[in-house]
Amino acid sequence: MTLARLVFVTGKGGTGKSTVAAALALGLARKTGVTLADLDQKLSAARLLGVELNGGSARASSRLDVMALDPRSELEAFIERLVPIRAISRRMLRSRTFGYVSAALPGLEAFLMLERLRIMADDGASRDRYLVVDAPASGNALEMLSVARGVKGIAPLGTLNRLASQLESFLADPARFGVVLTVTPEEMALREAVETAARLKERLGIGSIGVVLNATLPPLFDTAELAALSAMEAHARLALKRNAIAEYTVRARGELAACGLAVIELPMLFRAGLGKAELSSLGLRLAEGFSPRR
Repeated sequence: MTLARLVFVTGKGGTGKSTVAAALALGLARKTGVTLADLDQKLSAARLLGVELNGGSARASSRLDVMALDPRSELEAFIERLVPIRAISRRMLRSRTFGYVSAALPGLEAFLMLERLRIMADDGASRDRYLVVDAPASGNALEMLSVARGVKGIAPLGTLNRLASQLESFLADPARFGVVLTVTPEEMALREAVETAARLKERLGIGSIGVVLNATLPPLFDTAELAALSAMEAHARLALKRNAIAEYTVRARGELAACGLAVIELPMLFRAGLGKAELSSLGLRLAEGFSPRR
């Protein structure tokens, strides 16, 4: 899979979304400029990289910048662009009437967040940079990516309609926007990934979708070895669990490939925690599997 300039990393909670986003940004930064945009309020990806965000941004390395984006801040910045007189724009944001308008436009903050990401991605592309986004979990991510269509329905004319049309074109352009789904070899995670990929393609027209099959394991015990372990119950349970993960890895690999999805596998790391060395190793695999755009 050839990477889009904006890589939107999402997946079911607990499948390693923030780890993959941080590792991919680190891997790409070996050869080109990258900005990692953390939309997670916990700033998980930034913390994995050991970065302290002072004023919402920081430099992790000579080629890697990390920043946090907040939906409310984007809404305030948008109003200040429309009404450049600061005292008036601030008064608008504090007014009860504006609160009613915001409530009447569901998804406005998410819409403006996407617009900010579009601007960042297009600006970065002109400088041969990538934008990797640690996005919300898949359910919330689908809602976020659907807001452009909703805004067009609510605002058939004017600035918001124009911006919504630009966003729809951006999301549908595989050179500019792509989604990477994270999934682990287990039933619920696989089902959610398959369903999310289908909705991204069929409802939103997103053509660049890749999958990271995370925490995979090869088979380790054969039938004779399992039988030999049967007298040691605790050991037998661990061996069976290990084999079950390996078997489901094979099943997940096949189902994802049958859906026409590009799949990159990452191994389970038997570590108490992830450090920079582990992230770098995972990032190298990801950067090799997802080829940069020339």
